[in-house]
Amino acid sequence: MTIQQQPEVMTGGFILRANRKRIGFTQEQVAEMMDMSLRTYQGWERDRSDPSFGDVMAICECVFKIDVLDAIVVAQEAKDEH
Repeated sequence: MTIQQQPEVMTGGFILRANRKRIGFTQEQVAEMMDMSLRTYQGWERDRSDPSFGDVMAICECVFKIDVLDAIVVAQEAKDEH
């Protein structure tokens, strides 16, 4: 009997973190640009809470200047590097 592995889940927080690091922004800069609390943004990146898909999409497009699908590719590449 074999144990099936669960697929790895890519969280919104991981997508945000990978793309933020790629462009060299700080968490403070992203939170300020989105007019949100730093604590909320940090919680998302640390997977303490989950951002909505709309929040992830808005940050990717407005701050990172990348389409959300491309942001997922960037995050997957970052995950594969580790």
